[in-house]
Amino acid sequence: MRYNNEQKELTFEQTKDKALRLLEFRAHSERELTDKLKRAGAKDNNIEEVLEFCRNYGFVDDRSFAVKKARDLKNLKRYGIRRIKSELYSKGIAAEYIEEAVAELDDNEEMLIPLVEKKLGGNFEKKNVDKCIRYFIYRGYSFSDIKNCIDELKIDYEE
Repeated sequence: MRYNNEQKELTFEQTKDKALRLLEFRAHSERELTDKLKRAGAKDNNIEEVLEFCRNYGFVDDRSFAVKKARDLKNLKRYGIRRIKSELYSKGIAAEYIEEAVAELDDNEEMLIPLVEKKLGGNFEKKNVDKCIRYFIYRGYSFSDIKNCIDELKIDYEE
């Protein structure tokens, strides 16, 4: 059986329906929506018209998307600032919106202490501490914040 690799082009109405169906499930950045519509076979001029329609009705707003996504990444996935910036950048969010979204977030170190404590489990051997540092650097926290938390926890455990 042969597969037809040719995609038929979507009309304006089909493009609009596809965009609204995508937005029905979750919010998308403009670039995410554009990419998905292109993969579906929409023409560039139809995509631009649909994006304009979505902007006018408030279905697509990169600024509010960035703020909500940053808050979710911080609270649900427990990511640090650097990882949040990276995730937002990969979604096609403008740098100014990323900075605004990150500015609204709380301090890292407050949330980091219980996470580091749970990860270490009271084991302060060099191998375990190094593993913990790598884990939290990958999650977007700064080395100095991680090190400060580990030092605080060491002091608490020694008392």
